[in-house]
Amino acid sequence: MELPPYRWPRLRSVVLRLVERMRVFLVRAGGIIFTVAVIVWALAYFPHPSAIHHSHERQRLEAAAKLSGDALTKERQEIDNQEAAAFLEQSALGRMGKTVEPLFSPLGWDWKVSAAVIASFPAREVVIAVLGTIYSVGSDVDPADNSLSNRLQNASWPDGRKVFSFSMALGLMLFYAFCLQCTATVAIIKRETNSWRWAGFAWVYMTTIGYLSAFMCFQFGSSVA
Repeated sequence: MELPPYRWPRLRSVVLRLVERMRVFLVRAGGIIFTVAVIVWALAYFPHPSAIHHSHERQRLEAAAKLSGDALTKERQEIDNQEAAAFLEQSALGRMGKTVEPLFSPLGWDWKVSAAVIASFPAREVVIAVLGTIYSVGSDVDPADNSLSNRLQNASWPDGRKVFSFSMALGLMLFYAFCLQCTATVAIIKRETNSWRWAGFAWVYMTTIGYLSAFMCFQFGSSVA
């Protein structure tokens, strides 16, 4: 069979094609991603009780009267982190985490982990920043800082059981390995299939696989521990 001759593509044609595909992505998928990101931000921010701010502002004033220099800076940072954690707990996202906690408790997750997973729907890497805020470490988590890992290791249920056991942590990793926690991917599926039905189906079945994997891992680990 005779084949046509292969030629290098023209740079102008490649650039125009890339620009066109970028425009399509930004218009179709970008709008969905932006909308979901705004919704998650609103859930994590509102309501914003002024009583929490006033309480921590008094703590900052008391610290300023007793400390100075680096000690004052460190104390203020700790108070700021505690304030952010309190705001998040009282937000709609924090209340959602507490509401769905019974659904995810068979996976070993408390309300804090549940809220972080909900917030990470737009992008799974957000879970680290949300956990940092919930555990009063701050959203800008430094990989070289052990503050967050230490607090996760010490996190416990009311009966004293550790939240982050080996089986729970492994199950959480399996959940993220299988679930579809990426708004961009869901938006692309919708764009390519021109149907929310297939996008919804992909999200549901992959999240279900992730849930069942985390469930079996935690239950099996707890039974042999």
